[in-house]
Amino acid sequence: MRLSVAAVFLTLHLNPDSVRAQTCDGVDGPFTLSDLQGKCTYAKLLEEYTRQVFDEAGSTCASPTVTAKEDLDAKLTAATGADDAEAAAVVVCKAMYDTATVTPFTDAADKG
Repeated sequence: MRLSVAAVFLTLHLNPDSVRAQTCDGVDGPFTLSDLQGKCTYAKLLEEYTRQVFDEAGSTCASPTVTAKEDLDAKLTAATGADDAEAAAVVVCKAMYDTATVTPFTDAADKG
């Protein structure tokens, strides 16, 4: 299955104090990964998190004490309760696929 959605919302309900020591300042709470292309995997989520959130201009993560991987891992496991970040990514990807809006071809063909 190919991922072709406009945006993926990862609303992570974290107790900021529970992961503050593991994360850089400025990447707390919800964030959005947009324009994802390809299969939803942990590697893809990490790549896009690094590019769109962690390394984004204006981020306070320019000289973090943790890597983007460590930061995302802490957020994913805290948000999903999974044993590790790769298992947490499976949960996130499944939820995203299960809630994606799908337009049947017959409806799309009527649009123009």
